[in-house]
Amino acid sequence: MKIQPLRHSDIGQLKELQPPDWNDITPHFKYYIDSPYSNPVKIVSENKITGIGTTIKNKDSAWLAHIIVHPEYRNKGLGKKITDALVKSIDRRKYKTIYLIATKLGYPVYLKSGFELEGEYAHFNIEPGKYKSNISPNIIPFKEIHRTQILKLDQFVTGEFREIRLSKHILNSFVFFQNGKVSGVYFPTLADGMIIADSDVAGIELIKLRMMEKENAIFPKENKTAFDFYRKADFKLIQYSKRMILGKKRIRHPRNMFNRISGGLG
Repeated sequence: MKIQPLRHSDIGQLKELQPPDWNDITPHFKYYIDSPYSNPVKIVSENKITGIGTTIKNKDSAWLAHIIVHPEYRNKGLGKKITDALVKSIDRRKYKTIYLIATKLGYPVYLKSGFELEGEYAHFNIEPGKYKSNISPNIIPFKEIHRTQILKLDQFVTGEFREIRLSKHILNSFVFFQNGKVSGVYFPTLADGMIIADSDVAGIELIKLRMMEKENAIFPKENKTAFDFYRKADFKLIQYSKRMILGKKRIRHPRNMFNRISGGLG
């Protein structure tokens, strides 16, 4: 049983590990393999890939993502082995905090690896077109003069420095601009479509824009404004997922996140 780097030549085997209720994992791992900020690995048992996972690095924090064990090899300690190997591969002097989002299967495994519960995300189903609303005139396409304010807002909300994650998608973002400043931003092309805002008004108006094209909403449980909005609009709460942390705790403001990026980046 060996842990090795995942290569492009392995991609064809990943369909055997594809969770039935997840989006296709193949594009994600192609990205991880090519990215200088990720370190995807595999466990090989009996000449087949039986487990996979990756790290994703920001400036001084990191995430573990897509930790998956082949259904035929579960309950054999492979999940913990992958988790521990990924943690070990991270320079803890530079990346002082490691995060992940846990499934029900993964949660007890990550506890054994030293992770602690930090919070939860609420998952809602959305029916596109069900909620009719005009788009606020305060929502405008991104301009370069907005960049610094957006990055500061993201750092305030998450406690992380994530410019390398946002830079590619910031050009396609929409900002809620009011009283001469950016009060919120929506990234439609960044995975699930992140929304962050420093006011409830900005957050809800950006949610209304996002709802025109997205079929789900996932955000921190602490955001009561978003939670109440979806409940009152009669959308269905599906589940909660757990956010976990290993290492230095950061000051963050989850109630200002109105939709996460993804299960691999919070």
